[in-house]
Amino acid sequence: MASAADEVLVIGSQTFPLVQKQLRPKDYKPPFSRARKVPRKDANYRVTEGNIAAIDFGTTSVSLAYTTKGYDNVNTLILDIQEKAARDTNAVLFKREGKVISVTAFGNTARSQFTTMKKAENYDQENIYFERIKMILKRENDLDRQTLADSFSGEKFYLIEVIAFILQYLKDQLIDHLSRGVAPLKTTDFDWVITVPAIWDARGKGMMREAAYMAGLLIESGGISEFTPISSNPLPIPDEVNPDKLSLALEPEAAALYSQETVVEQIKRQPSLAAISHPTEYMVIDAGGGTIDITAHIEVDGGIVVQNVPTGNAWGGTQVNEEFSKLLQEIVNDPGFKKFIALGDLTKNQATLNKIVYSEFEKQKVLFGQRKMEEIAIELPRNFVKFYEEALIEGVEKVSGTDYDPDENDTLRIDKSATESKLFGPVIQGIIDCTQSAIDKIDNCPNTFYLVGAFGGCKYVHEKVKTAIESYYQSKGQKETCFVLVPLTPQLAVATGAAMWRKNPEKFKARRVDATYGIGTGMIFDPKKHNEAYKYYEEDSKQYCCAHIFCVFLEEGELVKANEVITTTQIPRYSGNTIMKITIFSTPRLGIQYTTDENKKLIVTAIGQLVIDIPNPDNLPREDRKVDVTMDFSGTEIQAKAHYRVTGKEVKTYLTI
Repeated sequence: MASAADEVLVIGSQTFPLVQKQLRPKDYKPPFSRARKVPRKDANYRVTEGNIAAIDFGTTSVSLAYTTKGYDNVNTLILDIQEKAARDTNAVLFKREGKVISVTAFGNTARSQFTTMKKAENYDQENIYFERIKMILKRENDLDRQTLADSFSGEKFYLIEVIAFILQYLKDQLIDHLSRGVAPLKTTDFDWVITVPAIWDARGKGMMREAAYMAGLLIESGGISEFTPISSNPLPIPDEVNPDKLSLALEPEAAALYSQETVVEQIKRQPSLAAISHPTEYMVIDAGGGTIDITAHIEVDGGIVVQNVPTGNAWGGTQVNEEFSKLLQEIVNDPGFKKFIALGDLTKNQATLNKIVYSEFEKQKVLFGQRKMEEIAIELPRNFVKFYEEALIEGVEKVSGTDYDPDENDTLRIDKSATESKLFGPVIQGIIDCTQSAIDKIDNCPNTFYLVGAFGGCKYVHEKVKTAIESYYQSKGQKETCFVLVPLTPQLAVATGAAMWRKNPEKFKARRVDATYGIGTGMIFDPKKHNEAYKYYEEDSKQYCCAHIFCVFLEEGELVKANEVITTTQIPRYSGNTIMKITIFSTPRLGIQYTTDENKKLIVTAIGQLVIDIPNPDNLPREDRKVDVTMDFSGTEIQAKAHYRVTGKEVKTYLTI
């Protein structure tokens, strides 16, 4: 009999392993209870009316793409008016008037206004400034609705509300832009898409969905207007209004759609000049500001099968900025720039540092590697130079590869060798290691790679990643030529691809599950396989049972078709139960058979709950009061529902936080 690892799934004209290789440990134990796969009865996504808006809410920057009914092309909204750029810095400046909060500036404009703002009475009380708040989502392990974010003045706010204000601002910018046209559109005319890293769990995705509800993305008017005072009371759950008009797109999948369609279109236009033919197997490396996301796709009968569990790491482009910050701290001999921050206006000084590290250096970083660029040169702000001038002059003498000339526009120079080894080196290696690991864990090794994202568009990054992939394939005996391609406007690939994805989300025929999911249940105790620690006597059935069994819906790495859902049938634990609470659990581990350890401590994570009324006016026995629990893993979000057969009542939820 073949093991589960040897099982296959037929999709279209191709056969795929049911479980992704190299994931199951040698001591793997199959679950005691498994849910069953059944055909889907309804569509996963509502049919769009043609108006789609997609927001790429990145760590360091933001972009918005849209398409309208009757037009095939996807446009990007100009967010940075001064630079005429469709991608703007993820920074926001708020104005507080009593309890009412409004966004006064966003992006580079917000950073510029805040940095140059004159300090007046009630300055800190009236102005609230944030930058790169999505970094909290990436680094916070216990993310929930109560997660707090610090403004530059040190004041704390609920992170979800800060995100909601930014989403609301972007929504308003789009609607205002379209209001000047012949056919103005309302917010509710659109199907909205927000992109998220593929490596985020359900909690991070749930944060973005709830922030969208708060922002009023799905209602005709209104939205968030105040920050909720911090308290010990839980932040209220926002109302789910028109939830089917909001979708979350996985960033690498969106980038893959954009890259593939762009490249295939170029091949069609000039087939004789193209270096490659239409690729049907490809891997996308989305190198953004905060994270690296990697996905591998195979085209099957006009659809797409995702080959691998979403994978990635935190070696995004901001890590290079942080390495530069460390180098600058070393030069001025001030760890954390504590002396500079403590002098005068703390918030302004912090903004100055961010401008150096995430604006001035950023411009040089993305250009590094281009022809004749042998060094990085950053013009330092006058207030920074005034404070550190002696330290700068002395510091560059001690730190190899650096130079500073006060007579040359206060410019700090870092030569090519130091830039490569001290700034880019660790980050590039992180991308390469992650890519090689992803290649090893799929059965079909592609020879086409798409490198996207603002950081992926950097010429130096492309050269290093391309060389590493070619060398790795040669070491594995691969004889085919590898192509590592950067599509046009790689920094907009995610936003544009997300709008393209929403036009036809059913194009994805199957995906690999990113974790093991299931619910807790009980079953008749079997001394041959069950642990005595979980044994209990059930009065209703007059028999010994086993508690805390992990009823598994899908395991990490398992391939699930888009036209399938997973279901299991439960009954009340006790005959007197009139409400059933079904907690959904997840774990990154394989071979988990129980939801708790022997001391009844949870070893899995609760990610959602279904609560359903199960009245019993006719005093039916427990076995006749069945509740069908169904989970849908085929989309970018996991949906769950419970159906009580006695009354026909059904409840459903997105698994969030």
